[in-house]
Amino acid sequence: MIRITIIYAILIFVVLILIHETGHFLAAKACGVQVNEFALGLGPALFKKKLGETVYAIRALPFGGQCVMEGEDEGSDNPRAFPNAARWKRFIILAAGVFMNFLLGLIILICLIAPEQEYVTTKIDSVMDKFTAGDAIQPGDRIISIDGRKVWLSSDIATALSTGSDYIYDIVIERDGERIELPDLYIEPQPYEENGETVYYYGLRYQVDQLDFWEVLRQSWYNAINMVRMVFDTFAMLFRGQVGFNDLSGPIGIVAVMSDVAQQSMYSFWYLSAFIAINLAVMNLLPIPALDGGRIFFLLIEAVTRRKINEKFEGILNATMLILLLGLMIAVAAKDIVTLVRG
Repeated sequence: MIRITIIYAILIFVVLILIHETGHFLAAKACGVQVNEFALGLGPALFKKKLGETVYAIRALPFGGQCVMEGEDEGSDNPRAFPNAARWKRFIILAAGVFMNFLLGLIILICLIAPEQEYVTTKIDSVMDKFTAGDAIQPGDRIISIDGRKVWLSSDIATALSTGSDYIYDIVIERDGERIELPDLYIEPQPYEENGETVYYYGLRYQVDQLDFWEVLRQSWYNAINMVRMVFDTFAMLFRGQVGFNDLSGPIGIVAVMSDVAQQSMYSFWYLSAFIAINLAVMNLLPIPALDGGRIFFLLIEAVTRRKINEKFEGILNATMLILLLGLMIAVAAKDIVTLVRG
């Protein structure tokens, strides 16, 4: 029997794809570009219906979608073809999918944060007795950055402190409206007895403030930007060799994780959904052919050189990279399936 949480996860994944392609579709229609097909899924068509100039389709594989515009990867004499639209229109159309994914993630975060009455600030409420940096940080200080890493949320502080190996940090604070740099602070987590157990704290407690409408928007925005930073942190770890192929997950692995998370907490499920939406936005902005970012990159080259990229060359490059990306997706999917089977 299929767990209901798996259905939740698949539906969210489908919605993320649908929202992305809807962004392209609406922007294309608004800019007067002809859309030949709007499809949810990839592979053979299960359903097709033409309304006006556009064919609407549902295809067999749910993990994908497409908004096929006239002349998108090849030349066309149609004045409403995508390559014949003004550069600013093409930019809006290409960026619209990314924008919709990011917006969806932000809206989910707003819905999660809005019911809360309070939030934890980045301002110090008190310093615990075993705090290793002495009186360098005092109650009332607001932490701005740690080792150059901007602090937006209280969770950013623990994240930044946990990345150091020698417990030495350069911290910037705001005290009484003045920006103060505190170099080479030694901050090491110390053991405390709590409910009969030993726990480790860095020694800082943070002020709690009331949430109002504007603070909900601000905290939602900070969480969204933090998620963008998490994606780039993952890329950095990938390039440094800290994560490898076995750490990657495709749609199958993501659905499995989302299903497990939903069983434990629906709040965490929706938070993960917001992260995946924003993750998709960032991934699609990468300057890689076949992705929106790659197409935007070609558009920027065109704007600088004042010459259009050869459409045949761009089409071949996009198709080649798409094949490579699909091959990677298949390999990751196979790995995910083996992992699930092994349990």
